[in-house]
Amino acid sequence: MLGEALGVEAGSVTPYAVMNDSEGRVRFVLDRALLGHALINAHPLHNAATTSVATSDLVRFAAACGHAPLVGDFDAPGGPVLDGGGT
Repeated sequence: MLGEALGVEAGSVTPYAVMNDSEGRVRFVLDRALLGHALINAHPLHNAATTSVATSDLVRFAAACGHAPLVGDFDAPGGPVLDGGGT
């Protein structure tokens, strides 16, 4: 499924892969705690390298690819809670 939907191999999952999901099969979900960091590190569609991106730029990139992220609290008691009340 990773290769089919996101165009990456196992071990190479990255937020950048949402750009490969032209059919909208993937929901992009970010932990609110991650957004508390100015920068994050991620693989650039393969796991042989790592790149840094500002979290605000990552959110803009995902939205531009048609995958505005859902944000949630992954540490919530009872399990993850997404903004808007979903799980």
